[in-house]
Amino acid sequence: MNKAILYSAIAGILLIGGFAQAKPLPAELVMGNGRSWKGQLVSRDGDWIEFKTGTAAAPIRIGAGTIKELKFEVTIDAEKVSEMMDNREFERIIDLLSRTLDPFSGYSDIPSNLTKFNSLLMELYYQTEQYDKSLAISSKIAGDDRNPTLQAKARVYRALALIDSGNSAEAKSLLSEYGWDQESSADAAPEELYIKAKLMVMNGQYSKAMESVAKVIVFHSHDPDWLQPAEMLSAEVYTELGLYDSAEEVCRQILILYKNTPEYDKAKQLRVKIDKLRAEKMLEESLKSEEA
Repeated sequence: MNKAILYSAIAGILLIGGFAQAKPLPAELVMGNGRSWKGQLVSRDGDWIEFKTGTAAAPIRIGAGTIKELKFEVTIDAEKVSEMMDNREFERIIDLLSRTLDPFSGYSDIPSNLTKFNSLLMELYYQTEQYDKSLAISSKIAGDDRNPTLQAKARVYRALALIDSGNSAEAKSLLSEYGWDQESSADAAPEELYIKAKLMVMNGQYSKAMESVAKVIVFHSHDPDWLQPAEMLSAEVYTELGLYDSAEEVCRQILILYKNTPEYDKAKQLRVKIDKLRAEKMLEESLKSEEA
């Protein structure tokens, strides 16, 4: 037998039946009745979890479905992560988070205190255009109402991942589910306006998209989380409308104001695209002139 196949088969066998060989994980187990115990998750066998408290002689078996939440001990250098975020070292952070969370993967179907780390992974996967992975995490967090703030963020990234991966029909259905398919009110949230504009761009409704994105820029200029993406989107819409001078001016402002941001990179790429489009337009006009 091929060694690679043999090793793969052995790995598969070791994984069958749960995580019996995994290292015990310190955790606090919170039950549905509010009672909690601190101890160790020893192993898992399907729907059953072996849990051992500090004083118990042997672990007890607990149904996974009866657990309200697991609270794990997670060690991660927050300052280092923040520094890498500032430097936009997204792939490095993804690798760090993935390795940190890997020991807990066997319990990922049970609500836990790892949601904040998964939320960051969701955002990073989106930023690195790994939309399927971002969507998988956002769909799960969006159904978890323990933290309304992270739940709301997940809904946003769920919509963005669907739009940017080209799933127009699913995105439209999701916006309807959220009530974002109606006419925006005067106090509509910037993320709602931005996502609507993105979907309109995807459907070729550029004039309507510009109206929506303009509301973000005018009414939410104090919100950098959405102002910067909105300005970048406006430059992209100007480009689609053939208004290259306006698009270039927005790009110029972004390059001045938003150094070391994803929008900075996108603005540089868009300027290259505009130069190419201008050259193609000049060539087309020249050929038409010669034909005449």
